[in-house]
Order: sequence, then structure tokens, then C-alpha cells
Amino acid sequence: MLFQITNHPTRWSVKRCARNLLLLNLLGFLDACDYSQTQRSHYIEEGKRLYQTGDIEKAKRVFDKAVAVEPANITAHLQIAEEISKLGDMQTVIGHYQAIANQDSKQLNARIKLANIMMVSGKLPDAEKWAKEALALAADNEEVNVLMGGILSAQNNTDAAIVIAERLLKKNPEDVSAILLMASLTAKTGDSAKAISLLLQSIAKQPNNVGLRLLLVDVYMQTNAITKANDMLMAVIELEPKQLSHRLRLAKLHLAARQIDKAEDVLRTASENLPDNEQAKMQLAEFLVANRSPEVALAELIPMVEETPDAYELRFKLADLQMAQHNSAEVEDILTEVIEQTQPSPHAVTARNKLAQFYLTQNRVEDAKKLVKTNLVEYPDNTDALIIKAKLALADNNIAEAINRLRAILAKQPGNKRALNLLSNAHKQNNDSILALENLQKILESSPQDEDVRINAIDLLLKTGQLKQAEEQLDVLFKLNPNSKNGLETLAKIYLVQKQWEQTRQIAKDIQIRFAGDASGFYMEGLSYQAEGKFEKSLEPLIIALRIKPQAAEPLSQLIAAYLVLKQPEKAISKLKETIKTQPENFFAYNLSGSVYRKINKLGEAVNAYHKAIEIKPGWSEPYRNLALIQQMQKKSDEAITTLTRGINSSNSNDELVDDLAQIHHRHGEYDKVIALYEKIHQNRPDSLIAINNLVSYTTAYGKEDGQLVRAGQLLNPLLQSENSFLIDTAAWFLYRQGQYEQARDALLKAETLNSNYRISQYQLGMAYFKIGDKILAKQYLQKSVNGKIEFNGFKEAKETLKLCG
Repeated sequence: MLFQITNHPTRWSVKRCARNLLLLNLLGFLDACDYSQTQRSHYIEEGKRLYQTGDIEKAKRVFDKAVAVEPANITAHLQIAEEISKLGDMQTVIGHYQAIANQDSKQLNARIKLANIMMVSGKLPDAEKWAKEALALAADNEEVNVLMGGILSAQNNTDAAIVIAERLLKKNPEDVSAILLMASLTAKTGDSAKAISLLLQSIAKQPNNVGLRLLLVDVYMQTNAITKANDMLMAVIELEPKQLSHRLRLAKLHLAARQIDKAEDVLRTASENLPDNEQAKMQLAEFLVANRSPEVALAELIPMVEETPDAYELRFKLADLQMAQHNSAEVEDILTEVIEQTQPSPHAVTARNKLAQFYLTQNRVEDAKKLVKTNLVEYPDNTDALIIKAKLALADNNIAEAINRLRAILAKQPGNKRALNLLSNAHKQNNDSILALENLQKILESSPQDEDVRINAIDLLLKTGQLKQAEEQLDVLFKLNPNSKNGLETLAKIYLVQKQWEQTRQIAKDIQIRFAGDASGFYMEGLSYQAEGKFEKSLEPLIIALRIKPQAAEPLSQLIAAYLVLKQPEKAISKLKETIKTQPENFFAYNLSGSVYRKINKLGEAVNAYHKAIEIKPGWSEPYRNLALIQQMQKKSDEAITTLTRGINSSNSNDELVDDLAQIHHRHGEYDKVIALYEKIHQNRPDSLIAINNLVSYTTAYGKEDGQLVRAGQLLNPLLQSENSFLIDTAAWFLYRQGQYEQARDALLKAETLNSNYRISQYQLGMAYFKIGDKILAKQYLQKSVNGKIEFNGFKEAKETLKLCG
């Protein structure tokens, strides 16, 4: 017998063997589960890290790997979707939940999540679809029924929602979700007293339920019972003292009641009681900026950063605040220090992107490009860096490249709001208002509550004369937020455009009453009087606006303008002196003083004021331009050239200063100096299409030396390859002037397809055809070019050549 079973203690029995084999298999299974869980957790953490660096595409691929560890594990799918939702990428979250729902036709949780997301996003038909699918799986599920009630309410089908709430409460009178639904529906129908009674009864039975108390706060606010709302929020904070959102809500309540000091006390207490919560500190800083002054906010934030050097979000907030105050050196120091201390890390990536964005605002384009390049070498799909790269293309007037880059981002991230917003701006810059609006509407589809985007859409509609559509968008805004200050300001602008002065002032007064600590209502009232030509009446509201917000540039500028129109320059000077005395670093006030002195012919005082503005803000181009203008009036061209050159060097080759200096040299017949100037700017900004265009355009007209013309010829390709008709036109005219008529014609035909109404291109195309010998097409284009009333450089040549075409 080859195998014999015995009861010998040293040998295994069949039962014992089987039991141990089962145990071994189970242990192996558990080890595999542990390994899968570990591997999935590793991928999830890596995906979260990549999200923080802005490398969204790589993060998505890593999350896909997490899913692939156990493709059939629905729980794992749900965990990954939850993690991504915390990162705010709702488009990807929706994709995961849809994949789960498609994979498992009985998966309830994914359908509930999808219905919730769609409802919050305002996509009510989609929300209803997923809620119905969830109801089909669990008709008695309380959460699903409450969700359907909320969707029906949002669709203004209040009666149907009430039926659901009544059914749920009949089944379980203590169901908090059903009570919340019924109370909100009751308040919506106007019976606030009944809603309050229902909530108070429920709170008496469940005193620790925060949801009931928060809804009661909302109903109290609707009925203007501010004290009761305040008391209830205080009770909520006592129940959940570490929850920052409750304290923020209380601060907002005080702000709405125009109790600024109380709001500050709430936020200050939150910052002290929650020492590890960076958001609490940042909310206090933002409040101080909006309601006190940037200087007060800086004084508060700097010690916070010094006390918690590892709180990088606070450091970034400090950099943002310094940026808003135009404190360039401080911004650079803060962000450079973060880069040096934390690289390689997500914080270093964020700091480089912020610094690049800052350099872009300072016209330090090449410095910005270096930082973006570094980030993209490390993280090729870093979204922030890619968006800044598109901004750099726009800064170079390379609209086509910017549009292509943004479309590439949106192909992978169709819901990226920043990319959509910037793409809208690019189309606006390209005079394509239809596509600009289309991209803003895409944002509003997923984020209907985004006021800034809706305001941008309204502004664009107003500028394109679509007043009715603008009013419709404004109606939507007020439905979403009846107390929107942005909406009220925009409505005032619409009335201003329509020259409905009284209606404008009524809105301005409304803003003054609702937002007592805000200057915009008084500023708008002042503007309305000025637009009506009543400058005397504009003075008082503008003075009040400045009393509320002394550092605001717009009301100060308008007040000084009013004094000058009223022939009261002494009052303008007095106000500016008063401003400078209390704000000695106010470079805007010094520059404005210079302009007032110049108007009353006190040129010495004007020069001193401009010098002071330059001393305080050496990177700002305006005082250099103003100072150079006075120097030219005084026939001091050499001094003007020195001033403009200094400004160019200090402002990273500001285009306006470059043009001013070029004009002086041009008037003096110093054409070679203009070419040398444009060459220098091109060397400093080699990728700038504007710099290339200026150099080629001027060389075409005034270049005499062979070397200058050869150099211009070497720079044509970027212009010819662009999608900007004006840039192509520059290159084409150079080709024409060099006798390359057929190449000029081909380039001009491309320019004409991009902008068929540009008469100079039509003139040039006609001239090219004439030189080639095609008099029929030459006549056609030359005739188009001379049809307008306004003459252009070449108009006479076009008319004379037209006669030769027969």
C-alpha cells in the first residue's frame, strides 16, 4: 500500500490535512486581499500627490491603475471616486460613478451619488434620471426618496415633493431627512412660521442634530430674525466647536447685518481656537482685506506665517496679498524661499507656477517661461503650468497657439473651468464673441452658481449689444442669489448704458443700504451723475466712497476729474495732498498729482510728482510716460529719451514705453536707432511675436542697410505661421517690398481668410496681383480697399494703380 492512514501522532489525518489546507488557502486569500488593498492604497496616495502638483492627467492614469488592481471590486471603485471628489475634480468623479453604475445595474450608492452631483450642478434632468434608477432599486429607501423630493423642489414641482415628504413622515415621524425636506418645502411656500415650528419641535426631541439647527438658521435669516439666527448658530458652534464652516456662517451673518466688528471677532476667535486650521487664518486675512485694509491684513498675516513656517498655504496667501499690493520684492522673496526650501515637492511646483504668473503680470516673460519650463520638465501634464504657457502665448499676441494649447487641455479635461475661462478670453481677444460666450456657458452649465463667470458673460453680451440676453442672464443670477452685490452692480451698469440715470442711482442706493461697509454703491452713484453731466452732484458720493475705502484708485481718479471739469484744480491738489499725507506710498496719487499740475501748467511740481511715483513704483510705466511727455513739451528730448530708456529697463521692456521711445527717434529721423531698439527688445523677448512684428514692420518701411533687411527676412516664419491676420500681413508686405510677389500674395490670401474686412490687406493683395500681372484680381481687391471713407497709408497708391488696371 503506497499510502496508509493511521492515527500515529506524527502523521496527519485526512481531516486534519484538509482543515489545514483550507486554512492555508484562506491565509493565501487574505494575503492577496491585503496585497491588493495595499497596492490600491499606494496608487490612491500617489494619485492624490499628483493632483496636488497639478499633474492631473498622470493622476488620472494612476487612479485608473488603482481601479485595475481589482476591476470587479465595486467597493474599491467607490473608495477611489470618494477620494477624487475630495480633490474637487467632479468631472472625473462623475466618470467613475457612471462606470460603476454601468458595471453593476443594481449598484444603489453610485446612482445616489450621481443624482446628488447632478442636482448640485443644476443638471436636473440628469439628476432625476439617476434618482429614478435608484428608486427602481430601492423604492422605500429614505435617502433616495428625500433626494427625489429635493430634485422635484428644484424643478419647482413643490406639490409632488410635499407628497414624498408627507409619505416619509407618516412612515417615520422622527426621520430627520424627511423633516428637513418638509421644513424647507414649507418655508419655500411662504409659511415660515410653520417651518420654524416643525424644526423647533424636532430639535427639542433631537437637540444634538446640527442639520436641523442649520436649516432653522436659514429660515430665521429669510424672516430677518437675525438675533434668533445668531443664537442658533452659537448653539451649533457649541455642539461642533472644531467645525470651521459654522463659524464662517456666523461671520457671514454679522456681515449681512453690517456688524463688521462682530464678524471680525468671530473669525479672530476661530483663528485662535483652531490653531492648526490654516483655512481659519486665511479666512481672517481675506476678511481684513475686504473690510479693513490690505495693510491691516498684512500686519495680521506676516506673524502667522512666521509662527507656522510649514503652513505653505498661508505663505501662498501672503504672496497673493503682497501681489495685490504690488509689493514685487516681497512676492519674489516669499515664493523663491518656498521653492528653495521644498523642492522637489508639490509646494515647490505651486510656488514656481505662482511666481511665473507673477512674472507674467510684471512683463517678465522670459523669467516666467523658465519657471514654466522647469515644471513641465518634471511634470509634463501639470495643468497650472500648461495654462500659464497658454497665457504666455496670449501675452505674445499668439492667439492661435494659446487657443490650441487650451483646446489640448480641454480635450483631456473638458470641465476645466480655468482653461474654459482663458479660452473665452482668447476668443474675445480674437474678436470672436460667439465662441467666447460659448465657453463661458460651458462653465455655467456645470457651475451655475459661479457669479464671476456669469458677470463676465453679461459684460460680453452688453459689449456686443445683446441687451435682452444680458438681462436674462442677470435674472438667473438674482434667482440663484437675490442679494448678489455683483448682480446689482451689473444691473446699475446696464441702466448706465441705457442712460437711465434715476434707475442707476436707485440701484446704487440699494447697494449702499445692503452693503454699508462697501464703497461701490457710492462710486456708482457718482459715476451716474458724471455720465449725466452733473459733476457737482457727483462730488459727495465720491467723497463718501473714498472715506469708506481711502486707498481705492477709481473714486479718487473720478473725484479729481470732477474737480478739473468744474475748474477747481486747487481742490484737486488739496485732496491729493491729503491722500498722500495719510498714504505716503500711494504712487497712484503722486502720478495723478503730476497730471493735475501738468494741466494747470505747473510743470516743475508735475515733474517732482512723477519722480516720486517712479521712486515708489519703479516698475510702473505710467509715470515714465507722463514725465517724458513734459520733457518733450520743454524741448528736452535727450532727457525724455533717458527717462523712457530707464522705464524700459525697469519695466521689463513695457511695450508702451518702447513705442514712445521709438516715436521720438522716428520724429528725429533716427531710423537706425528705432531698428536697433526693436532688435534689442527682440533679443530680450525672442519668442514675442509682438517684438518680431515691430522689428520686421519698421525694417520693411525704413531699413536701408542690407544687414537690416537680411535680419528681418530671417524672422518671417513665426509671423507667417501664426493665425493672426495682422502679423501675417506684416511678413507679406516685407516679401512684397523685396520683390517676392507670389510669396506675398500667398501670405496675404491667408491673412484675408482670417480677416476679410481689413482694407490694408486688400490694398496689399491688389498690389501683389498687379505686380504678378493679374490686373483683374488686382482691380477687384484694390477697389475693395478704397471703398471706405477713411484713408490709410497707401490709399493714394491704391487709387493710382486702380486706374492702370483698366
